[in-house]
Amino acid sequence: MVHEVLVQKLVTKTKIPIARYVVNPYIGCGHGCRYCYAQFIGPFKNKAGVWGKDVFVKTNAPEIFERELYKLKGSILFSSVCDPYQPIEEKYQLTRTLLKIASEHFRTVRILTKSNLILRDLDILKSTNVSVTITITTDDDRVRKILEPNAAPIEQRIEAVKKLRESNVDVSIFVGPVLPMNPERLASLLSKHVGRIFVDKLNYPWLVEGIYRKNGWTTWLREEKFHEVVAIFKKFFDVD
Repeated sequence: MVHEVLVQKLVTKTKIPIARYVVNPYIGCGHGCRYCYAQFIGPFKNKAGVWGKDVFVKTNAPEIFERELYKLKGSILFSSVCDPYQPIEEKYQLTRTLLKIASEHFRTVRILTKSNLILRDLDILKSTNVSVTITITTDDDRVRKILEPNAAPIEQRIEAVKKLRESNVDVSIFVGPVLPMNPERLASLLSKHVGRIFVDKLNYPWLVEGIYRKNGWTTWLREEKFHEVVAIFKKFFDVD
């Protein structure tokens, strides 16, 4: 269910190393990733909604962003507790509008997304000081359907990386959290498109422990499994 809300503040400082500020155009995320931390530590926790189904749209975000941008110095991340290109973005186009504003003010932007909807905005991205990171967590779309039910299929994300590179947009890949996969196959696939990736473990395993048991993935809850994946990826990439 979509809820339209008004906000008084949009931009916040962040400790995420890649940016000084963060912008979240939405509260909640329609991708419904079962492992996502934002459902219990982000602003969504204070909203009466169901994770993956309820999304709160900050309809006055462009007006607030325009006003706040004059006070800011430093790069801006889209986004930290939602996907800026989640399904509802196709209708509301808040991310596109905010990206235009940032571009007009010559701001450095970092984008983190699982969605190939970002390709819609190539016209803006090509003329903006922007770095895009596409999240690809597994090579197995059956896993994706269970753990990231409404996110773009893996094949579409890889295609997005390819098209961004072809358009000379700076793009990297975030393998995080590491989900059940064939790491050699995924590393080989991704190495055709980028030379550097970022890898992170499943930081809140209790959120998906039951799902992993049901699907016979319990070995993937062990930290040593994560280190095995990293070792394999290091054969193909400089891994951060």
